[in-house]
Amino acid sequence: MSFRLIARMGVLGLLAAWLPLASAAPVKETAKPAEESPAQKLKKELDVAITVEIEMPLSQAVNELREQTKLNIVLDKQTLLLMGMDPDNATVVTLKGKNLKLRKGLRTMLEPCNLTYAVVGDTLLITTEEMAIYRQFKQRVSLELDKVELKTAVKKLAGETGVNIVIDPKVAKEAATAVSLELDEVPLESAVRLLAEQAGLKAARVGNVIMLTTKEAAKGLKEDGDLAPKPNPYPGAVEGVAPNGAPVPLAPPPAPGAGGAPVEEKKS
Repeated sequence: MSFRLIARMGVLGLLAAWLPLASAAPVKETAKPAEESPAQKLKKELDVAITVEIEMPLSQAVNELREQTKLNIVLDKQTLLLMGMDPDNATVVTLKGKNLKLRKGLRTMLEPCNLTYAVVGDTLLITTEEMAIYRQFKQRVSLELDKVELKTAVKKLAGETGVNIVIDPKVAKEAATAVSLELDEVPLESAVRLLAEQAGLKAARVGNVIMLTTKEAAKGLKEDGDLAPKPNPYPGAVEGVAPNGAPVPLAPPPAPGAGGAPVEEKKS
């Protein structure tokens, strides 16, 4: 066998080894995980362990927790003032613990004052139970959906807002309905109602949860005109009337971060 033939066979061998590599299918890039919304990140932060020793007025305690956790914690002062509470001086709270989950710590600190917290977008709002639900359900959302399954749209909406939105397991067929909707800066409760309507369902409020179910089941849960409850700053009192008999406007206070300064009393 001549040297030229051997050389040619060598070249053919190299080509045979190279061709499978060249014809191999390109490696597919793995899909990047969906980016978490501010509300989802904030919910995770509630499970972070903290060490605290607090015995001070509520407003100072909130400032202390804000500094330690670096979270956007907002105290709804206006609602508290309407309830007759003085968060800057008279309302003293206590919280002591090591490696305490922020979620549990907040509940321990706020429950004696009949207060709670709610995730509203990127804000952790401290207020009354009624106002917390009102704020969550009335927060503004934008949607751009084109033939997306209802259950997928609802899951995305719940993740972005931090609100518990569930679909009745009994309506699995309707949950797979393709919905299309474009909305810009509308209240969350309005968006949920419109999505439910496209699937022949109705949205009903159960505590701080929005459930999508049949119209008959929703009526049985609670006959309520609005998903967001009308906040009453005086629990147990007649709606819109203070304990002293004076009329009280029930318009929602400014959004978190929009001020919240004490209301000046008019001199008679």
